Amino acid sequence: MHQQPNIRKYRSSDKDFCMEIFKTNVPKYFTLEEVNEYDRFLTKLADAEALDNPPYFVMELDNQLIGCGGFGEKNDIDGTPSITFVWGMVDRAYHKKGFGEQLLQFRLAEIPLHFPGKPVILDTTQFSYTFFEKYGFRTLKVTENGYGEGMHRYDMILKD
Repeated sequence: MHQQPNIRKYRSSDKDFCMEIFKTNVPKYFTLEEVNEYDRFLTKLADAEALDNPPYFVMELDNQLIGCGGFGEKNDIDGTPSITFVWGMVDRAYHKKGFGEQLLQFRLAEIPLHFPGKPVILDTTQFSYTFFEKYGFRTLKVTENGYGEGMHRYDMILKD
């Protein structure tokens, strides 16, 4: 039986573990091309002086990182200032065990502390949009092959 996971702020020493978690989700949930983009994102997070770094967190279980994710500011498809999820994922070995749900709920609770009153949006694939629907997100737009061949983009917003 596992203990309850701990969610804490990302540290630069977490980078290699986060990269490994990311790679367990390629190619189903992320494209191979996104590996370098995620690497650049984590490298920028290590710069503590960067004021525009988004809040980013890791999930630990039994002293091992099993997930990560954050949120930040972004305009929605209509140009409205909103908050979106940033690089959220759980190691594939831990899928379908409730950890993604815990990471999502943690971020949903944190967002109003950092960005009160702003709408929450996200973009995801056909493989994950039904997960977010269970938590009140509704699809605004679907873009066929929006992330690459066979990876359709779903733009979603959290409805109260």
